[in-house]
Amino acid sequence: MVRKMNCESVIFDLDGTLWNPMEMSLEAWKRACIEHGIDPEILERERFARAFGHPASAVAEIVLPAVEKSLQNKVLDSANEMEIQLIRTGLGALFDDVEIILEHLARTKRLFLCSNCQSGYIEAFLSTYGMELLFVDYICSGDTLQGKGINLGMLIARNSIGDAVMVGDMLSDCDAACKNNLPFIYASYGFGDLRQFEAKIDRIDELLHVLA
Repeated sequence: MVRKMNCESVIFDLDGTLWNPMEMSLEAWKRACIEHGIDPEILERERFARAFGHPASAVAEIVLPAVEKSLQNKVLDSANEMEIQLIRTGLGALFDDVEIILEHLARTKRLFLCSNCQSGYIEAFLSTYGMELLFVDYICSGDTLQGKGINLGMLIARNSIGDAVMVGDMLSDCDAACKNNLPFIYASYGFGDLRQFEAKIDRIDELLHVLA
């Protein structure tokens, strides 16, 4: 029998937890590569899967390991801007029932977002899917230039968050939760492959069975 977790707040990761941005991100990086004279065929889907969950500044090294650093950064900047534009096109895909589950949880709990994404990404996501009113606050590495552990602590402090859980799919989410003494719920349907967690969900609707 699943042990219910008591909490008044739920802090979500974004990519791989609430939606799958793979096709959108790939398209953005293809366009950025072309802009800077790089053959977009160099991009590999498997590398993108590994890149999700890392700070934006580290993504270019994972996605374009054979490209010199200065050019990596130029492509990264272009891709970051392109991603924000492409979010609104529907290339990304919400996981099944995400909107329904978030609306249900928001009736009784405070919801937050903590992501390693670039500035403007969360805002574009929330406005595209009409979720602005579901979340109390959010934070991202692009705004603070800090890692997820520090950002999660900042989010907790500025919102006086008490009992809470962290929901995510990557090791960075697990580590951030651990550093801030929060139970971690692993979203196994995302991009990560984790073994340490307080609870695991294979679909987002399973949160309703895990949270009290």
